[in-house]
Amino acid sequence: MEFLNNRSIGKTRATAKVGTCLVVAILLAALTGGCTQTFRAEQADLGDGVDIDTFLHEHLQNQAMVTVAEAYRAMILLADGDDEYENFEQRRASLEQRKIARPQWNLQREVCIDRGSIAYMICRILKIRGGINYNLLGGLGIGERRYAMRELLDLSMMDAGSVHQYMTGGELVDLIGKADRYMADRGMYEEEKVDIAETLKSDVMTTTKPE
Repeated sequence: MEFLNNRSIGKTRATAKVGTCLVVAILLAALTGGCTQTFRAEQADLGDGVDIDTFLHEHLQNQAMVTVAEAYRAMILLADGDDEYENFEQRRASLEQRKIARPQWNLQREVCIDRGSIAYMICRILKIRGGINYNLLGGLGIGERRYAMRELLDLSMMDAGSVHQYMTGGELVDLIGKADRYMADRGMYEEEKVDIAETLKSDVMTTTKPE
């Protein structure tokens, strides 16, 4: 009987040990994004080296995955309408300063970026207010990418899928196009300043010009 009890205790301890290992594995998977990181240094270099038109209409369209460097450049183009920065570090500093990207992510330039991170940056650029979870928990860095994806799903800007899933270059270009229309429809772009004096002067000259 004592032998059986010892065996039972041993089994219980072994089961508890396995359970603990499973919990640790799940936590590690959650902290690392649940997937193995993919590096594409050459692709990131190519994305930095082409002009804006080639970047959007040719380079990105041919990529099965998007690197952090390419995603950050795309976000700069959406937010500013131009890319006046010389390198990735300048773009990252600008996005983090404006709280479009989170420094806590510590994303590396050559790593392929997930859909959730892109969704979060898009929401920040579009100034989407969101719900309680998006603002309260997302503001604390808890599930911010998941809640951002839900916001874009509700706006029909993104399709359903995993937050940790990679995004293709074509999907990113399509998303930027939708975000651009969203901003234009809501008058979020700064209008060109009109010189009233110069406009009035031009009207007077037009009306007084002899036929």
